[in-house]
Amino acid sequence: MSMAQAYFQTDSLLAFMVGFGEGVNDLKCEIANMKLTAHVDTATHYFTKSIGIIMEQYKRGTILVPDVHKVGAFLKSCKEPTTMMRHIGNTLTLMNGNQEFSTPTHDHIISHATVDRALVAIGSAMQDGWKRIGNADLDCSGNLTMEQLRGLSSMTKVVGKDAPVSIKVADGNMIITAGSKRGARMNREIEVDVSRNTSEECETVFGSHLPKLVDIIPSGPVIFYMGNKSALVLKHGEVAATLILKHQEGVDA
Repeated sequence: MSMAQAYFQTDSLLAFMVGFGEGVNDLKCEIANMKLTAHVDTATHYFTKSIGIIMEQYKRGTILVPDVHKVGAFLKSCKEPTTMMRHIGNTLTLMNGNQEFSTPTHDHIISHATVDRALVAIGSAMQDGWKRIGNADLDCSGNLTMEQLRGLSSMTKVVGKDAPVSIKVADGNMIITAGSKRGARMNREIEVDVSRNTSEECETVFGSHLPKLVDIIPSGPVIFYMGNKSALVLKHGEVAATLILKHQEGVDA
């Protein structure tokens, strides 16, 4: 019977478990090389990140989390700074001080169902210098900081919670607009360091989920890649975290 086990800082593990964005309710994680890593792929986004293990003694292997919200609720209730997480057979167990949480697990992790296919596309994109991902061109790239993208949720609160969000890169600026052409609109213009722009137009549209998804990327420097009516890739420059936001066909901006 296979077992995976490691110790983590409780706060870091909590942020990890509940930090993969809206619509992600389960996780398939791997313990290896002193890190816990997970990948998710949904209709709106792909995201991967890792956190460190705090003790050298650990067991490599797979951690299946059938309900990240229950695990998150347990971790929020914990008082001790260190939490042990173990997966053995079909049971996930977390221990913090004198508190223990356990739950049966299964192999059908919805958020991981298309990850293998996504990783093939990402591998090809990396080999090509992030000029394409899948069938979509990534016409422009550059650098910004996540602090420049914080607080976008306030824009959708002003114009409407279901408002689409468009992003355009032009003349060394990234213009983020919430709202539709036939309704209320609000925009933010931020200066970015554009390193490549091979298209006259570089604009794409996302749903109202974009502001919250952007917030799952840690603070710090980010390299971005984007295409016209294509994806937006945010690759962190300091920690292992990559977010790919998928263009939403049919969203009316």
